[in-house]
Amino acid sequence: MRYGHAEITNEFAEITNEFTEATNAFAEATNAFAEATNAFAEVTNAFAEVTNAFAEVTNAFAEVTNAFAEITNEFAEITNEFAEVTNAFAEVTNAFVWLMTDY
Repeated sequence: MRYGHAEITNEFAEITNEFTEATNAFAEATNAFAEATNAFAEVTNAFAEVTNAFAEVTNAFAEVTNAFAEITNEFAEITNEFAEVTNAFAEVTNAFVWLMTDY
């Protein structure tokens, strides 16, 4: 079957229209993908912000824990010094008792 000039032109126009429709559909799909990518980036950024906030809280907790450890160590030192004073007082008391018992 032979095509005339008008038929060939019409066939070419139909193919061109189909190609244009396919191109437009591809453009829409590309835009939808770009929107999805942007939404994913927003979620990723929000997750990063939450992660950073959690890190800040964790660091603050570590600082409080370290401060508590320092206070505990200071308390241990004071307790040891109090024990030394108590032992010295016991020695003095024992010496006084020994003196009073002898005389």
